[in-house]
Parts: sequence; structure tokens; C-alpha cells
Amino acid sequence: MGRSTLSIQTRLVAALSLSATVLVGLIGLYWVDRHEHELNEALVERQQRMSQLVARGFAEPVWNLDSAALSELLDAVMADPEVYAITLTAPGLETLQRSRSKPAVRPLTLEFELSHRSGAQGPAGALGRATLVYTRSYIDQTLGETRRLVASLLATVLVAIALTSYFLVRRLVERPVSRLRGLAQRVASGELGAHIEPEHADEIGDLTEQLNAMSTKLRVFAEGLRSSEQRYRSLFENAAEGIFQADGHGRLLGVNKALAQMLGLGRPEDAQGATLQRMVRIERDEYRRLARALERHRLLQQVPLLVTTRDGRDLWVELSLHLVLDGAPRIEGLVSDITLRRLAEQELTQHRDHLEELVTDRTVELSQAKQRAEAANQAKSRFLATMSHEFRTPLNAILGFAQLLQMDASLNDAQKQRIRLMRESGEHLLVLITDLLDVASIEAGKLTLQLNPLDLRALLEICSESMRPRAAEKGLAFDVKLDPQLPTRVRADGQRLRQVLLNLLSNAVKFTDHGRIGLAVDVVAQGPSSLMLRFTVSDTGIGMAPEQMERLFQPFEQVADLSRRAGGTGLGLAISQQLVRLMGGEISVQTSPDAGSSFSFALELPLAS
Repeated sequence: MGRSTLSIQTRLVAALSLSATVLVGLIGLYWVDRHEHELNEALVERQQRMSQLVARGFAEPVWNLDSAALSELLDAVMADPEVYAITLTAPGLETLQRSRSKPAVRPLTLEFELSHRSGAQGPAGALGRATLVYTRSYIDQTLGETRRLVASLLATVLVAIALTSYFLVRRLVERPVSRLRGLAQRVASGELGAHIEPEHADEIGDLTEQLNAMSTKLRVFAEGLRSSEQRYRSLFENAAEGIFQADGHGRLLGVNKALAQMLGLGRPEDAQGATLQRMVRIERDEYRRLARALERHRLLQQVPLLVTTRDGRDLWVELSLHLVLDGAPRIEGLVSDITLRRLAEQELTQHRDHLEELVTDRTVELSQAKQRAEAANQAKSRFLATMSHEFRTPLNAILGFAQLLQMDASLNDAQKQRIRLMRESGEHLLVLITDLLDVASIEAGKLTLQLNPLDLRALLEICSESMRPRAAEKGLAFDVKLDPQLPTRVRADGQRLRQVLLNLLSNAVKFTDHGRIGLAVDVVAQGPSSLMLRFTVSDTGIGMAPEQMERLFQPFEQVADLSRRAGGTGLGLAISQQLVRLMGGEISVQTSPDAGSSFSFALELPLAS
């Protein structure tokens, strides 16, 4: 679309006039339509009244067949200028009709019957029919006058609005806009910071303030741009790295002092107009490769390059190029002298090669040491396995004879007490041997689980019953809560699961002086072939502090006080944690000092048919 050549004043006056014309026109149309509707309703009402008068006045003459009286009555009806025609038909009479010579304008016709009542109480009888036709010529005449009145009002309002709009727009818009145009011309001509005072506190006044602020910002921006250009020029001239600009054909447009010194030039101006290939010697293939890469990527960063200056010096440089396509193509470049760094890198490469030789030798030594350590570890495992067997053989004999002696009824109480102490010490030694063997198996990675079908409820009952007497000796309540949905048979390593539960229950009894201990097993989730169980051992014992928790599962660590460490090695929880991890779980602890502890772990166990 082309630009409008009309002024703002003309467009505003035209818009206001058009809006007022449309508004007044709509009001006039509504007024005329409503007036016409009212006139039509009044005409229908007058026609109804006339039909009633005709029905009452004509009934007697029709009954008496009095044609003369009927003619007079018809002439009386036609005296109404709105009546166009009337027609009367009755038996025994000729059709009587009166009408005007001019054609009717949008005629309104009404037919009705003439009736006569014989006596006061007699029924009414039909005498004939009458047709009454009204014309709307007088209504159209009145509407024409109304339309002319509306048109004259519309013209008057339009002229008034046009004149008023013209003077108001000229005063309130054109003059302030002319002042703003003058301010814009001053700013465009270079008078940055020019101001004019707003005449009124209206929208144009706000626009004036905005233009004043814009003029001020343009001045500040121009000053900042000049300062930035000065800083850039200073940075360009005094930079430690070489900087240059060249056109699309490789002719230098400008270089800084650092690049001129790098190339052996006396002044930067000496490079003006020279080509890059003339200033330095570069292998032709390398030059073409750089040109193709720059054309394809438009940006090259830190490209190492060996060049030869005009005085014969070889330089290793690091080149960064940027192809600018804004207007005429030009190349902006940054050149860093990396000759010293390349020499250092070569020396570093030599040291690295020497270091790799040392690392290779050291790796061989470490491999040999690892083999020796593995051999020692295997020897330790064989030693522990052999010694545990050697320890268990005589120990089992001692425990067996102790059990036989306990069944001897001839022994007195003191002898029975010594026999019981001997048996308990042997059993404790057997536990220590078993723990050491488990630790050695775990460290060697040779501990495996034996998954077999087992009666889970029976295993839990065995664990509970074996701990219940010890809890009763200390006066502790022992609670066992099993989920009703707990299955009877599952596949698991029953020996290892019982070992973990007994260890946790034993610790709960050991570190609880009053209150209760508990064992709970809950079904967390159940699938078609397996289920997730959570085992929880809780107590109301001494609890633990956060710093004790850090060492809880470490081998040979005991976090309790000295009075409670008797008879322990610190291996039970470490072994239990490793066993639970082999089963696919993790023992977690919730505890606080003097508030008891809760050890729990979750295992996914397959169902056994």
C-alpha cells in the first residue's frame, strides 16, 4: 500500500465527521423506523374503530334494505381522507361501493361482517359483508417530512462537527506536531541533546518529554560511541597480539604496532595495501587450505601456522580469522607469536616420552607387585580355610564332651557352672572362627549365596525363639509382627538370612537394658513370581550418635562404650551388611542417643512353589 498524502488534521477531521455521520444516521434511521411503526399501528387502530362504526351504523339500513340511507352513510365514511374504498354486499341489495380515483398507496384492507340482533335478548344474525380499504399516502407524506428533518439535522451536525474538529485539531494537534517535527529535524541535523518545552500535560506533552529524553540519550550514546572508538583504537594500537584487517582479496587495510614488529616492519603504515602473501611466505597448499576453510566456516580460531618473514626468520604463529560479509567482504585477524611455546612443547614432548618409559617400567613393577599380593591373598585364604578347619575339629570335640558332661547328673552345681562356662567359651570361639572365615571369603569375592526353597515363617520363628530366652533374662519384652500376607515358602539363602537376623537381634538384646525389642516383616510389594519384603529389628536401647554411625559397618569397629564391647569383634554388622548387599538390599539405620535404634533392609525374594 502507498503512503497517504493527507495530513493528520485532514484525516482526523474526516474520521470524526464520518463517525458523527454514521452515528446520527443510525439514530435518524431508528427514529424514522419507529415513527413509521407508530403511524402504522395508529392507522390500524383507526381502521378498526371505523369498521366498528360501520358495523353498528350500517346494520339497521341493511336490515331495512334502505339504499338511500346506505348511500349517505357510504359518503360519510369516504369523508375520511385515509379511507381509499369501501364495499358493501348484502342479500337483497346491489353491491354498494365507494372509492377514490387515485391509486392507493400500500393499501390496508379489512373485511368484516354486518350483523343484526332481533330484540334485546335475541341472537345476532349475519346481514352481509363489508370491505374497508385504507391508504398509507398520508403516512408516507409524514415520513417524508420526518426524513427531511433528519437529513437537515444530519447536515447541520456534520458541518458543526467538521468545523469544530478542524479548529480543535489545528490548535491541539497540528501546532504541537509541527514543534515536534522541528525538534526531530534539529536532532537529525546533528544537534543531539536539543530540547523543547511541552505546552500541555497531555499525550503530546508526554511525547515531547520522550523525544527530549531520546535526544539526550542519543547525545550520551554518541559520546559513548566516540569514547568506545577511542578505546578500541587504543586497544588496537597497543595490543600485545598482532591485529590486522584485510579486504576480500587479501590486501591489508591496517595492522597494529605488534604485528608490524612481528613482521619486521618499521611502521604499521608500511603494510598498507600489501597482500598477505607478500608480507610472509606460507606454503601454497597451506594458504589454499586456510582460504577454503575460512570461506566455508567464516571463522577460524587458534590455527597453528609456520611462516617465514621477509627478513628470513621462521615464526610459529597462532592465527584466528573472521570473515565479515557486512557490505564489502573483509577479513579480521588476530596473530599470536607462539614460537617460544612451540619450543617448550617440543621439550615437553621429550620429557613426556621419557616419562612414559618410566611409567611403563613402573607399571611392570606394579603388575608384579599385584601378582605377589594376589598370591599372598590366596595363601591367606588357604591358610584361613585350613586353620578354621583345624580349629573346628578339636573345638567340636570339646563342645561335644562339654554337652555330654552337662548331661551327667552326678555333677554338683559348681562343676556344672564350670562345664557351662567351658561350653559357652567354645561356642563363642566357634562364632569368631566363622566370622573370620566369612570376612576372608567376602574380601576374596568367593562368598556365594545358595538359593533354596525355605519356610520363611519357620525361619523367623527359629530366630525369634533363639533370642527370646536372652531377652527374658534381661527382662525385655520381645515383639514379633508378621504381615498377614507373608508367604509360607520363598527361595533364599536361609543360612545367611538367619545369620543377619540373629546378628541384628543379638545386638538389640545386647545394647538394650530396659523396654522392648522387636522383629517385624512387612510385604512392601508383590508380583506374580516374587515379592518385596522389609525386615525391621528395633529396640529401645542406648541408640547412637551421628559420629558413631560413620563407623558402624566397618570391620573390627565397635562404636559402643568399653563396658559393652566384651565378647565382640566388630565383625557382625560388617558381615551382615555385605550379606544383605549380596542379596540385593542395603541395611539402613534410624537412631538417636537414648532413644533406641531401628535396623531395616528390603529384599526381593522369588516365590517357591
